[in-house]
Amino acid sequence: MGTFCALRNSLMISISDTMTIFSIVAVIILFGFAADQLFKRRKIPPFFFLILLGIIIGPVLGIFSSQEILPAAGVLGELTLIMVLFYGGMDIKLKTLLSGGSRIILQVALYVGLGVTAITAIAVVFLGWPLYEALIFGSIVGGETTAAVVIPLSRSIGLKEKSVVFLTIEAALNSVVTVILFVTFIGLYQTGSFSISSAVNSIASNFSIAIFMGILLSMAWLYMLNYFKKHRYTYVFTLGLLLATFSATTAAGGSGLLSVLIFGIIIGNHRLITSFIKKHVDIRKLERQLFVFQGEMSFLLETFFFVFLGMEFAVSASSILFGLEFGLLIVATLLAVRALSVRVSTARSDMAGDRKAIILSFPQGLTVATLAILSLQYNLPNADTIVLLATYSIILTNLITTIGEYLIAKNKVIRPVKEAVLR
Repeated sequence: MGTFCALRNSLMISISDTMTIFSIVAVIILFGFAADQLFKRRKIPPFFFLILLGIIIGPVLGIFSSQEILPAAGVLGELTLIMVLFYGGMDIKLKTLLSGGSRIILQVALYVGLGVTAITAIAVVFLGWPLYEALIFGSIVGGETTAAVVIPLSRSIGLKEKSVVFLTIEAALNSVVTVILFVTFIGLYQTGSFSISSAVNSIASNFSIAIFMGILLSMAWLYMLNYFKKHRYTYVFTLGLLLATFSATTAAGGSGLLSVLIFGIIIGNHRLITSFIKKHVDIRKLERQLFVFQGEMSFLLETFFFVFLGMEFAVSASSILFGLEFGLLIVATLLAVRALSVRVSTARSDMAGDRKAIILSFPQGLTVATLAILSLQYNLPNADTIVLLATYSIILTNLITTIGEYLIAKNKVIRPVKEAVLR
């Protein structure tokens, strides 16, 4: 009898805990949906509200501890990077880049290259961090621009179609490059060697295996998808192939994330690529389904990671002062770097009239949040500080972008913008 009562009480506690967790998850999802609707109507990025919700349920009310969720965050973080690179690859249109994408490539090279270098220098000089950790931190906050905010804002203030395309492809490439840099620096950190020769050898080995495996597997998957394109659950099948590509390449000693990027590029450019080998493949309908699926996944992942960032937030006066001080320094540095890179990449082009808006279009989002949380998973010595500064960087870049674009829109005549066709 006593055993039965104990079992019943245990089940009641378990059910109660489950109900609490589901209730909080429901609140987070509904809150995220409401924040997204507010963004569509008022152009206020939802990240502010999601981070605030995380602060409330974490450090303020103590409902959840971030340490309890960290193991799940690590797995979801890897999945998020896979999704970011795959869909970023699908967004990279080779025809657009080959026909006039030199300015975009120059912009990405300058902004990410100078941004990562400048943030690394700040971490070494002002924070006293070792070079490897400074480089990892630089790759996290040194160059991402989130398409989730950039694209709607750029269209709402009436930028030229060419400027909208410029910002859209730049956002896709920025995320891809920063993730690859992060993975490379983390890999070097885990090997315990950070010499130039070991870095070059490691990158060359990982990338060559990833490129070979990525092309080989992606072409095989492409023909399989073309064969099964009229079957049910094809996009779930695609997700399985995506994870198989990542796992097989990683097992072979290459960069699984780079092979995933190649898979995305091949899917997004399948008609162009297969035209060279005279083999008709048309999976455009599947491609559209994948983008719809990606939108739903991105919403869930963004909601989770920004709430988690809020749960990691330190609410003490000293932490807030420290975060604001270095957050403003980071954002001011990125703004200066962006002003330089945009002036160079848009020189003598018809985008010069939109230059001010392009400079201010530097909001950070899901990629920065994911990489910052993964720094906790990799047990970096200053991971807590990385998360804190990444949170302030996200908040401040979005705040400056929103206010700046609002002032630009207020002082100009909005002209209709044609939908930028990138897919």
